[in-house]
Amino acid sequence: MLVEEIGKREGKPRRNGLTMLIDKGVGLASFEETLQLAGGYIDFIKLGFGTTLLYPMEVLSKKLLLAKKAGVTLYPGGTLFELAYHRGFINEHFEFMKEAGFTHIEISDGTINLPEKERRSLIRESKEHGFTVITECGKKAVGSYLEIEELEKTFYSDLESGASHVIVEGRESGENVGIYDKNGCADTEFLCAIEKVFSGEAMNHLIWEAPRKSQQTELILFFGKGVNMGNIQFEDAYNLECLRRGFRFDTFVK
Repeated sequence: MLVEEIGKREGKPRRNGLTMLIDKGVGLASFEETLQLAGGYIDFIKLGFGTTLLYPMEVLSKKLLLAKKAGVTLYPGGTLFELAYHRGFINEHFEFMKEAGFTHIEISDGTINLPEKERRSLIRESKEHGFTVITECGKKAVGSYLEIEELEKTFYSDLESGASHVIVEGRESGENVGIYDKNGCADTEFLCAIEKVFSGEAMNHLIWEAPRKSQQTELILFFGKGVNMGNIQFEDAYNLECLRRGFRFDTFVK
């Protein structure tokens, strides 16, 4: 087939080139339609912020069922974990997520202070509850930039504790936070340093939040089509896949 000749990409389940969409309150019809059209190109869908608690249980169950049918992992965002931790409801958090039917959860400290020892312990505890753990590194406050040493330390500590992937904070805005400046441009020096620190297999466990097309393009041109990206808008699922495959001008040379 033509698509295999000029735009071949690893199928699911894949080790790299992962795409994570962010669901900020998408209706069931749009959710199902996106999975029908682009389910083969989507690996994760994150329920943004604390929206998981706002869904009627029948709607949440339907989304979980639709995602599972499409081979996509639906999971709650880390802000909900942070809220449960901050208010002392971690056990209740685990119980609710298990009863709801989630298989993956996110552990982060973008808003709270989470000591390293406690972070490691909570990752292991989540694993004991049967969850696959995705973590996130970086703060959400405007102007909070990530240091390469911080990411390296957190990344290897989280994986050693049992996390499957580590997300690099970029928020849903993609500006003035993490590796992005106030214009949404990535720190190229940081990306160059990443290549030296996270080569080979390690890169398969990093997911870069890249909500903007310009950021997605920049990461693909820098790391290649196999770079893992998250916080992709629902309407951009096809756009990103075209960027990965070189079906758009922006990445045509790749």
